[in-house]
Amino acid sequence: MAIRWDCLAIAACEPDAEAARAVPFVAADLAGWQRSDDFGFIAELDGGPIGAAWARQFAPGEEPAFFVNERTPEITIGVRPHIRGRGVGRALLHALLAEATRRDIGLCLNVRHDNPAQRLYERVGFRLVPGSGVPNRVGGASFGMLWAAPR
Repeated sequence: MAIRWDCLAIAACEPDAEAARAVPFVAADLAGWQRSDDFGFIAELDGGPIGAAWARQFAPGEEPAFFVNERTPEITIGVRPHIRGRGVGRALLHALLAEATRRDIGLCLNVRHDNPAQRLYERVGFRLVPGSGVPNRVGGASFGMLWAAPR
């Protein structure tokens, strides 16, 4: 679905979906969607897509942005700019957390140091992983965060 690629471009700070497809590291988040362990959600307003969030389970050799293990998929969330600040990202995140809880798996993500969504991630239980900071493609630093399903 095109909205996922649009949202991947938003999340990766690429100008559009075609640019996101052209960066192998970025495109890996959706290439071959949907694998058996992948899951995600689309947010709509007035019948049109406005955001998407998904979890992709990578294998160790795929070199995703942040890899934990084979039971902790990496999540990506993107919301169209004109709709931000209205709780869409939060609702998508909560849908991912509910599904991860149902599956009894953890989640991880890679967040830029200046991304204001980091506060939201922390409020729902994601924790920064010490020593996970790495330079990112746009000249800043990115960090891994981890969330464990409640037991």
